[in-house]
Amino acid sequence: MPGLILTRLYALPKPACRVRTQWFTSSAAVLGLKVLFFGSDEFSARALRALHENTKSANPAVSHIEVVCPPPQHKKRGKKMKVEWRATSEKWARRLLIPVHYCGGNDILGWDVPLTGEEFGHRDRRFDIGVVASYGAFIPPRIMNQFPKGMINLHPSLLPEYRGPTPIQTAILDGQENSGVTVQEMHPTRYDAGRILAQVPCKILLGMTRLDLMHLMGHMGGELASRVLGRLDLVRQQSQEQDESRVTKTRLYAHMDLRVNWETMSAMDIMRMHWAHYGHINVWTFLRLKNKILHVKLLELSLPKKDQKPLEENFLDLCPGTIMHRRLVPYLEIPCIDGGRIHATRFVVASKQPCDRFQFAAGYIKKNKTARFLSQGDDVRRPQQPFRYPEGYQKPDLEHALRMYDTPMPKLRQALEPDQEPSEDTWVTDPDAQ
Repeated sequence: MPGLILTRLYALPKPACRVRTQWFTSSAAVLGLKVLFFGSDEFSARALRALHENTKSANPAVSHIEVVCPPPQHKKRGKKMKVEWRATSEKWARRLLIPVHYCGGNDILGWDVPLTGEEFGHRDRRFDIGVVASYGAFIPPRIMNQFPKGMINLHPSLLPEYRGPTPIQTAILDGQENSGVTVQEMHPTRYDAGRILAQVPCKILLGMTRLDLMHLMGHMGGELASRVLGRLDLVRQQSQEQDESRVTKTRLYAHMDLRVNWETMSAMDIMRMHWAHYGHINVWTFLRLKNKILHVKLLELSLPKKDQKPLEENFLDLCPGTIMHRRLVPYLEIPCIDGGRIHATRFVVASKQPCDRFQFAAGYIKKNKTARFLSQGDDVRRPQQPFRYPEGYQKPDLEHALRMYDTPMPKLRQALEPDQEPSEDTWVTDPDAQ
């Protein structure tokens, strides 16, 4: 009897017409699995919500789900201990009344898979399968072997591209327009190197932030995992090894990686850095104020809108990083080395409370009309060094600089609808499959 095969997106020939999803009944279908979900961040929380919704469907692939996440971090405030950090997956699990188990860091080495609660009335209280999504720790084979059906992993990229801890951030920094989510088998010794079970594509629109893509890909990944779990045996028969020649890897980013270099970075470079780490690490720079060098975080950045005129007609004559402002304009405009401009609206100066554009201008640049942001902290005992243009620099053409933003920013909400189904092009039926 024909069955459903999940095939890698880039291995498919381009169809002459749109491929429609067709569901076939199959003896290989697996219904009602007890799932133990491992996750911590926004991506895993959105995937958890999609898997939880599947438990309410007519023919659920997931009959029961519980969550494993890192324990909350506490900090002493006066005489009381208060929660400093809590995993996003735990917050959503509590809202959805899903049982939560704590395990994080090196604790997993001596940890054993729990049983389902007695109140759920399962004859066999063992979990059938483990599902991992951005858990943040390597799960050893000893734990994988405690699940009768093993473990699968959701990864927010089209593997083997962007293996590692920051696939979403790296894709944004690289200016990628396409990415996706992969469901793979857990590899016993390496991160993100298991056999590919299924993949779904995802468009990265200009202006999408790390959080936007985490929510979108998390939902798509949870939907994809639900379908994989519903046809688990059949999908595993059709799984494919990763092409090691196409592997690209990602790395963790630190605070120093987000320092703006006004001598080399274009406006789009700065904005991609802001989008890639939005809500996690802030883009930052230096500001010299008399005999002080201030550390300034740029919390909210944006690009000029189409046909939006610059605040200074001669902005190309200004040094990159120069702060342009007008009394009633709700943003500061900053020229960049390529002739582009960025708008900044919220700041944190020297670890103080966040301030808006008006508070920042009144406190730091009101009496300094030539203030500019710096790439490095100068020696305050010496006069401020002039801006050094890179070797071979040519002043951008005014007409080109004004036309850089003719392409309007897309309406992101249209791409982030949570109820949107994964692309049908990912699901392909093979009439010869048995």
